[in-house]
Amino acid sequence: MNKLSIKEIENNLSLIEGWSEDSNQLKISYKLNSFMDVMSFANLISDKSEQIKHHPKIIIDYNVIEFNLTTHDVGGISKLDFQLATFIHETYNELFTPDL
Repeated sequence: MNKLSIKEIENNLSLIEGWSEDSNQLKISYKLNSFMDVMSFANLISDKSEQIKHHPKIIIDYNVIEFNLTTHDVGGISKLDFQLATFIHETYNELFTPDL
């Protein structure tokens, strides 16, 4: 697995709304309706993280959850970070956004 270039990171970021790059990490924060929603979301992401053996930094503050993704083995952002970011994004959109 290789560290992605700045151009590759920018191209991939354009595909997942709300994510940003800061200090060699992908970052996003979501505000949910309750602490229990945040904990449920965190548990879903932790299950996927175990499956792909790639673990995010998760910060929880009552009804806000923040994810920070980086691949320590390559010293930056890799395709694995974008794989997990996409899963997080899709899970949030499926379970925590209102139907229009």
